[in-house]
Amino acid sequence: MLQRKLNLFQSTVLNMIDMVGIGPFVTLPIVIGFLGGIYIYAWVAGAVLSLVDAMIWSELGAAYPLAGGSFNFLREAYGKDKAGKLMSFLYVWQTVIQAPLVAASAAIGFVTYFMYLVPGLSLWQQKMLSGSVIIFITILLYRKIESIGKIGVFLWVGVVATLVWVIYCGISHLSDYHLFKEYIYNISLGNILSFTFGQACVKTVYSYLGYYNVCHLGGEIKDPRKNIPRSMFISVIGIAILYLLMNVSITNVIPWQEIKSWQESGINNFVVSIFIERLYGTTAAKIATVMILWVALASLF
Repeated sequence: MLQRKLNLFQSTVLNMIDMVGIGPFVTLPIVIGFLGGIYIYAWVAGAVLSLVDAMIWSELGAAYPLAGGSFNFLREAYGKDKAGKLMSFLYVWQTVIQAPLVAASAAIGFVTYFMYLVPGLSLWQQKMLSGSVIIFITILLYRKIESIGKIGVFLWVGVVATLVWVIYCGISHLSDYHLFKEYIYNISLGNILSFTFGQACVKTVYSYLGYYNVCHLGGEIKDPRKNIPRSMFISVIGIAILYLLMNVSITNVIPWQEIKSWQESGINNFVVSIFIERLYGTTAAKIATVMILWVALASLF
């Protein structure tokens, strides 16, 4: 009989640390570069789109709570002895290509923030560091699922601590409500329907991705028909709140106009490190950068 070992808390934690990787720290200035003062709406739209998608994944995950996720869904949809074999094979084949690219993007983001601590790394040094991060995470994952769940919770504590610190720093220095006035007055239907807004939403949705990974662990989840949907919705809503607060906090200290000019000039993408530096100095910024690197490792894990 199948032994299911991950409870709701552990599965939600694994979902959340996969969602909160280096993505939001790197994409924040990119989204502002696209949209300027209405950037916050792209993060709201990303959350809404993720919730809609999570409804589909939760139905499938609850109906077929087996290890493999999409592999099983395709077999059931197209027939185990018919086209389902081909579709499942194609899914695994594209995953072999796509999954390493996703991991590589996170490793590159890791190096981006690492260069705040050690500037001037050569291209080859950056590549070697990215590869070393992937190897380290692979070694860390080579263990039983119970240990992975415990390590996930440990890493999740660092993820939440980092986000809460960033949010607290910005909110505690909030002097007025001019940001909220900008959000209300600068939005229009034309902006929402624009191609640029769509480009920005691609970046925000990327930062939310990972909520569905609980389906790939369906065979390990206790009471999957309840806990898989709960895990996804708790993850998306919780992370959306944290992302929105983080964006407001950072642009309260560093005006979005300045961040947009950085993006257009192609200079420093470690905006969160600079945010902490302006509030508390270089030492605090380095500590914050180390915590962001922790977040990146947690997401890769």
